Amino acid sequence: DMIISGIVMASRPDRMDELRDAVNAISWAEAHFSDSIGRLVVTTEAADLDQSMDRLRVLQALPEAAMAELSQYYMEDQSIESSVARP
Repeated sequence: DMIISGIVMASRPDRMDELRDAVNAISWAEAHFSDSIGRLVVTTEAADLDQSMDRLRVLQALPEAAMAELSQYYMEDQSIESSVARP
């Protein structure tokens, strides 16, 4: 299984570059979009739900982050996907 999570993070606008750099330094996380008021959209990949929640807690603990909250997730069941015929 693989879980892809969408996380919304926030920081002070003057610390956004630091937050983006901190997120992108993590192998399982990627920063995608930020705005001028300090919001950042991040995706993470995890093998299971426990690991996904642990990774959210890591992002929440970043000193540059004012907050990090799960926005959405997608759970891929590889055993089902591998049995689906592809065109």
